[in-house]
Amino acid sequence: MLFGPKKELIRKHLHTPFKVLMELDQMEKEEELLNQRKEELMEAEQQLLVRISNVLHSRRQRNKELKEEVGVLERNCEELTEFLESLHIYYKEP
Repeated sequence: MLFGPKKELIRKHLHTPFKVLMELDQMEKEEELLNQRKEELMEAEQQLLVRISNVLHSRRQRNKELKEEVGVLERNCEELTEFLESLHIYYKEP
């Protein structure tokens, strides 16, 4: 029969593998949760990038349309100004 420190040492060794297995199991569960969270965040990031890209495309398109509209309005104003100036040649304001 074992007494004293030897018995305690054997008891520690018997519990050590169980503790290691428990810790390993806990670490595997934590790893699984972290991988799941990583996947969720990567998906969210991708969706946000797509939304940002769509907003940028819409704004670029709108700015292009506005530039075209401004160009047309500038040309119209120039033509109207030229027309008004040509009227002054023929008709003087009182």
